[in-house]
Amino acid sequence: MKDELKNKLPKGFKLINTTDNFIELVNYAKRGAIRGVDLGFKAIQEFYTMSIPGVTDWTGFPMSGKSQLLLEFLLNTSIFYGWKHLIYMPDVGNETEIMADLIHKKTGKTFDKRYQNHITEKEISNAGMFIDQHFFILTKEDLKAKMSPYEFWDYAVELKKSIGIHTATIDAWKDLRHDTHLFAREDKYLEDVLSYRNALAEKHKLHIHTIIHPTRTEKDKNGFRKAPTPYDIKGGTEWFNNGKSIITVHRPQGEDKKAENIVEIYFNKIKPRSIGSVGMAELYFDVAKFRYYEEINGKRKYARKELDAEINPDDVKQFVDFDIDPKDIPF
Repeated sequence: MKDELKNKLPKGFKLINTTDNFIELVNYAKRGAIRGVDLGFKAIQEFYTMSIPGVTDWTGFPMSGKSQLLLEFLLNTSIFYGWKHLIYMPDVGNETEIMADLIHKKTGKTFDKRYQNHITEKEISNAGMFIDQHFFILTKEDLKAKMSPYEFWDYAVELKKSIGIHTATIDAWKDLRHDTHLFAREDKYLEDVLSYRNALAEKHKLHIHTIIHPTRTEKDKNGFRKAPTPYDIKGGTEWFNNGKSIITVHRPQGEDKKAENIVEIYFNKIKPRSIGSVGMAELYFDVAKFRYYEEINGKRKYARKELDAEINPDDVKQFVDFDIDPKDIPF
């Protein structure tokens, strides 16, 4: 009977039972439900951990801090656990700017000559070796080149096999080639491409990150933009239905905002539930160190202990006498 049923299966599918999967069931019982790694912030721990395998989608308005928060999370996994990452992030900048951001985060030393904690050539060299070991930065050789999400994720699988990467990041979705003409409707394309991504992450034990810009959002009674939800993304229903974990990073506006450098992080959907929960947390951005921190008992706490010391005013004193417009904060 079993052979007869198998012969009638659609191509590419198989029947499986507990006997076939017994070893996996035993291993699952030993290790428990999947749990991701801690990213260094107590405020985040309850809501989100980064798991292998896993899928996380990020959204937020430009300059909201989503790219910088994701880069910091990735860097923390490299520092804490030795993780390696493939990143394609043309939305952040060119390859020099991306490398500079990572080195700035790693050292706490800036490339901006307005500050006295300006990085030295030796510090660039030392931090650069760490970045080269843990980050594989994909960039265009031909300015007209475009790749599809399928091609990017397939390449990530090859790097997983050859050098053992743990994550693959696209920032942003708009920078890829989307062959929607091959599908009857755009929602059908999203259903196909996101389902492929989810299955690939699971099969090859990767965590895949994607940053997608919102197309619209509601405004509050004062006319300020509310934090975008997954449904504010173009094709939002498909993103929400096919997404695993979906995070919004938002910089609040208005007179009631607590600080210019605060970010609100909304955990809209978390799956599997063992890696976190739906909710909201707040972090702050340190422009000089290019790192996020949280406030605990009135003190700044960074994800790395060596950064926890109170800022020395001399470290961030500007060479020239001028104020930085909050809109120019690079996150």
